Amino acid sequence: MNMLCQFGPITVLFQEMPTSPLWPFWRWKLDPFRIANDAPDVVVNYSDQPIQPEGTAVWEDCSVQVCRQVYILADGRVLWQQTEHTTGALQLQFAVSADWTEITLTADHSPTAGMGAFEALTFLIFYAFLHQQVLTFHGTLLEADGKGFLLCAASGVGKTTHARLWRDHKNALILNGDRAACFQQQGQWFGFGTPWCGTSGEYLNRCVPLQAVVILQRGAENRVSAAEGMSLLSHGVYPTWDCAATETMLSLLDRFLEQIPVLRLECTPDAAAVDVLYQALERLPL
Repeated sequence: MNMLCQFGPITVLFQEMPTSPLWPFWRWKLDPFRIANDAPDVVVNYSDQPIQPEGTAVWEDCSVQVCRQVYILADGRVLWQQTEHTTGALQLQFAVSADWTEITLTADHSPTAGMGAFEALTFLIFYAFLHQQVLTFHGTLLEADGKGFLLCAASGVGKTTHARLWRDHKNALILNGDRAACFQQQGQWFGFGTPWCGTSGEYLNRCVPLQAVVILQRGAENRVSAAEGMSLLSHGVYPTWDCAATETMLSLLDRFLEQIPVLRLECTPDAAAVDVLYQALERLPL
């Protein structure tokens, strides 16, 4: 499979990805983003040639079922892999060029018919976007009345519930339920949807001018106030092991905060909270 896709300002070429009834690589998720012609900024391809990690992992995260590790190879490439927690058996592996313009799936030993490999790009594609001056937050990107805003919250606070209240009561669109990717063009910040949306399953191929970021907190009543801009840092998506990429993220975040206000919404889990936030957003300039 060769497919050219546009995600906001970024063109990605999926090249030589296997497609068959047994390994579809979830082509239907990419179909809404397909374009006919453009020079790719990032290439995602497939080689089925696993690489032996070198040295010690620069990053590792383990859950009950899997461990994910990052290694830096001698030639500067980044090796990302997922292994079975108890046995250490390799499930997925990607090699990324030092400049983050090429992501190669080097191994897929997971019994997921390509779904695991596609969803695992969540851990890499936004880092590649960062190298293209795109800032991404762990949060929900919504569009209401032609204006966009981000909802960020700690796990379990109710971000998804609040986003769906906007959808149901204000006809808002959920452009992405888990990753909010943003870029600046001609002095204005925009948010855009991608098919990597976590477990929310909600995404649209749309781009919208951004008006605000909203930090969600539980409260006994609904109240909007100004929030500290750097509180967004904990919601940023960036490779913490890469100093240069971290500096890029911080520079982009500074520019972002010069234009985009950050609000705090203390709220109850009902439609009244939507009305309070809607009125606060109406008072902001676009």
